[in-house]
Amino acid sequence: MADQGLFATSNFALNILLARWLPPTEYGAFGLAFAVFTFVGCLHAATLTEPMLVFSPRRYKECVSEYLGALVYGHIGFATLGSLALLVTGLVFAYWDPSSTLPSVFFALALTEPFIHLLWMMRRACYARFEPQLAAWGGAWYMVMMLVGAFMLYRYGWLSTSTALGVMAISSLVVSLWLGVRLGVKAPPLRGGVTGEALKSHWEYGRWSVGNRALYWLPTNVYYLILPVWGGLEAGAAFKALMNLLMPMLQATTALSALLLPTFVQAREQDSFGSSVRSAFGLLLIAPILYWVLLGLFHETMINLAYGGRYAAHADLLWLLGLLPIAMAANEVLSQAIRSLERPEWLFRVYVVYAVVGGTLGVWCMYLWLIAGAGIGILFSRIVLAVSMAIMLLVLHRRSRGDLFSAPTSRKASDSGS
Repeated sequence: MADQGLFATSNFALNILLARWLPPTEYGAFGLAFAVFTFVGCLHAATLTEPMLVFSPRRYKECVSEYLGALVYGHIGFATLGSLALLVTGLVFAYWDPSSTLPSVFFALALTEPFIHLLWMMRRACYARFEPQLAAWGGAWYMVMMLVGAFMLYRYGWLSTSTALGVMAISSLVVSLWLGVRLGVKAPPLRGGVTGEALKSHWEYGRWSVGNRALYWLPTNVYYLILPVWGGLEAGAAFKALMNLLMPMLQATTALSALLLPTFVQAREQDSFGSSVRSAFGLLLIAPILYWVLLGLFHETMINLAYGGRYAAHADLLWLLGLLPIAMAANEVLSQAIRSLERPEWLFRVYVVYAVVGGTLGVWCMYLWLIAGAGIGILFSRIVLAVSMAIMLLVLHRRSRGDLFSAPTSRKASDSGS
């Protein structure tokens, strides 16, 4: 919680500053470009971070340092491809509309993507080694550098989307190097050994996880991509400004969900999988419910404080959007439980349903009601996802160990009787 709180605070503050002082069209361009950037991040997590959290507590626990070094090799290769994709996207927008601010944002993302995603991976590596205190210290250093850098940019009148991304990249690189030293990352041989084995195992897992992550990304981020088409970049800016206020809780949920995956893997070994999943639900749902009440009661005050009166016309929508962290918490517990069973192909099936609902009903709601429709679409698709994953997890667990939600003592008694 400390790690994600520190890390999220810096990004939250930066987004608030950009939304408060940048023109709505430029901030809307940032929201659209960053949605594409998160798609690249989803693929990065699918091929590197997620398999790392599954494999490191079991397969590579005797050579974690060399294993993390092999993943750094993988990151360099992935980051090269990701930067090229963002660069090409920027060139397409430059050809389509040279006067738009979109090309410059994509060019800045292409330069900064390798460093930002490296930090994402290194922070998760701390959880893989069950050393979250290192990630927390890294989050503290990142927050200090980010806020100081953003303040200096604002003070001298240099704050823009591109310079803000530059501060993020420099801060990410410094913290990543520090974490690499503290985690004892070692460079294994490029061929054979841990590197070759890790590449094979990540491909076998990641080929399903890539599809899962892509389908998971679509129903949430499609609104940032399509909303400006119907409502202009200003509508995209307003929607992102509202979503910014959910970031602290969403980021905290993401942090705990990263810790859940290796915990569930260990619970499988100790025959306590069901109780671990039930405990995770209790842990992750309480805070989002309280946060929803807070957003609903003080929506106008929070919008005015954050943006100085901007986007106040849409403050009532926080009653609706505030339900999103609750649905996401349920999604994260269920998805990490399925991942811990090493069945990403089952997740792929429920994400297909999720993507279809978000890409059809969600987009239709957005077409009818613009920003409010985007909120309805994103929330409904998350609820559908949670229900689908709950059904899938029950089927999986009953095939292997029995009813997930039955009491452990009852299950053991039943096993003894049979």
